[in-house]
Amino acid sequence: MIKKALTTAIMVIAFITLSHAQDITGKWAGKVMDQFDITYDFKVDGTTLTGTTTGPDGNVIPIQNGVIKDGDLSYMIHLMDNDMKITGKVKDDTITLTMPGMGGGDPMTVILKKVK
Repeated sequence: MIKKALTTAIMVIAFITLSHAQDITGKWAGKVMDQFDITYDFKVDGTTLTGTTTGPDGNVIPIQNGVIKDGDLSYMIHLMDNDMKITGKVKDDTITLTMPGMGGGDPMTVILKKVK
């Protein structure tokens, strides 16, 4: 009896946790330095984040080592012969990304909105 109740409780908690996970799968767009259009095509599977980004020059860059958990995300992209770590926060219909500044300068922030 206790085993059955415990199993049911665990299933309910798992369902609640998964239903509250933020699934950002789909196309998102924003601007770098308020000038250059970029798009992301995110895919989420559990806490694994994959997909691509397309920059202003049209080059498609794959997302590597992506993780999303509790509205926080991080991943790597290979850009201009460098591996760049990008972190972000998901809130409602907005993703705020933070990436290293060019030439070691101040970090840049990019705000993405879901493309409808």
